[in-house]
Amino acid sequence: MHRKFWIGALGLALLISLGWGWNEYRLAGEYRIAAENNNRRALNDFASHLDQVETDMAKGNVASNPAQKILYLSQVSSKSDAALKDFAQIPAQQTGLSYVGQFLTQSGDFTRTMAQRIAGGGTISAEEEKTLRDMHERLMPVNQQVQDLILRMDTEKLVWTDPDPTLRQRLGLGTQVAEAAADGSEAPSKSVRSGLDQLDASLQKLPPFSYTGEYATRVVEKPLGLPAGDVTRDQSLERARDFLNKVGYADASPEFAGESQGPLGGYIWNFKESYLEVSRQGGVITLYRDQRSIEPKTLSVEEASNKAKAVLQSLGWQLAITSSEEFGSYVQFDAVVEKDGVRIYPDKVRLMIALDNGKLVGFDASPFYAFHHERTFPTKLTMEQAVRKLRPNFQVLESRLAVIAKSGNQEVYCYEFRGRYQGEEYLIYLNASNGAEEKIQRIIKTPRGEYLK
Repeated sequence: MHRKFWIGALGLALLISLGWGWNEYRLAGEYRIAAENNNRRALNDFASHLDQVETDMAKGNVASNPAQKILYLSQVSSKSDAALKDFAQIPAQQTGLSYVGQFLTQSGDFTRTMAQRIAGGGTISAEEEKTLRDMHERLMPVNQQVQDLILRMDTEKLVWTDPDPTLRQRLGLGTQVAEAAADGSEAPSKSVRSGLDQLDASLQKLPPFSYTGEYATRVVEKPLGLPAGDVTRDQSLERARDFLNKVGYADASPEFAGESQGPLGGYIWNFKESYLEVSRQGGVITLYRDQRSIEPKTLSVEEASNKAKAVLQSLGWQLAITSSEEFGSYVQFDAVVEKDGVRIYPDKVRLMIALDNGKLVGFDASPFYAFHHERTFPTKLTMEQAVRKLRPNFQVLESRLAVIAKSGNQEVYCYEFRGRYQGEEYLIYLNASNGAEEKIQRIIKTPRGEYLK
C-alpha cells in the first residue's frame, strides 16, 4: 500500500516537473521571439533612416535655391539623429557600425551648421561644398551594404543569430565554408548578426572621415578628460573586474577580446553576454554593454531612475540625471556634471537600466572623457536681464545656467529656460554673456519619454 502511494506521488511529481519545465521552455521561446522582433524593428528603422539621410544629402548637393538647401540639410540633420536613436538599440557587439555612428554624428552636426548659416543669410564655401560631396560619396556604399542586408533578412528569412553547428560540423566534416574561403571570397552570412559582423569588418577597412575648421567632429583628437598615465593589459583586467563587481557580477572572470583604436582606445573584455572597454590612457571604463535576454518588465520608469542613481553612486559618479527614454525592456538615462548650479551638458554619461531586475545593461562614458575639463565661466547677465530677452508670453517653468555644445567642439555658457508657449513646451538657451539666442529645442512628450527636436 505504502509502495503504491510513493510510486503515485513520484509519478505526480514527475508530471508536475515536466509541465513546469515545458512552460518555462515555452516562455523562454516567447521572450526570445519578442527580443528578436524588437531587434529586427530597430534594424529596419535604422536602415530606413539611413537611406533617407543618403537621399536628402544627395538632394542637398544638387539644390541651388537657398530655401531648398536649408530644407534638405535640415532633414539630413534630423534623420541622422533619428538613425542614431535606432542604432543605439541594435544589440550587436561592434555593429561597425561604430564607424556609422561616428559618421552620422559628424554629418548631423555639419549639415545643421550649414543650414543655420544659410538661414542667417550666409553662404557655403567651396571647401564646405566639397565636404558635403565627400560625405555623400562615403555614405553611398555604406547605405548600400545596410540595404542589402535588410533585403537578405526579408527574402532569405535570416535568423538573428547563427544556428548552432550540426554534429557533422562539430566533427569537422563540413566543407562549404572552407571551400568558400579557399577562393578568397567571403562565405555568405547565415544570420543577421554575422551579416552585421561582416559589415563591421568591411567598414573598419575604411579610413575615418574627418574635416577641419570650426565644424570639426565631436570625437576630439585628444580626449580632455582621461586621467594621466597608461595602464597595462593586466591592470585593465583589474579595472574591468572591479566595474563588473560594482554592477552586480561578483567574482567575474572577463576574457580578453582584443584592443580598440582611436583617442579613447584600449582593451576589450568579454564576460558572459557582456563586454566592456577599458581605455589605455587612464584605465577607465568608457563603454559597457550587457546583451543578455531581458525578461518582462517589473519596474516602473521611476523605479528604474532610482536604480540608475544607485548605480552611478556605486561607480563613484556624482552626476545629475537630465533625461530618460523608455525602450520597452530598458530605460535609457542621460546624466551630466552639475557644478555650482551649472549643468555642463558636454560632460555626459549615458546608462541603460533593465526593467526586469533593475541592473545596468548599458553604459557609455565616452562623451565625458572626451570633453571633461576645468572651465572658467565668463561674466554673465543677471537672471532678470536674461528673462527680459525672451519673447513676450513665454511662460518660464524652469531656469538654470548651463554649458551647451554647439557645432563641433564649441561650447557656450548659457541660461537655460524651460517654458511654455501657445500650449507647447520648449527649451531656450540664451548666451549668458550677451543674451543672444543660441539654441531652441521643442519638447515632444510621448509615452516613452520626452523627445527634443
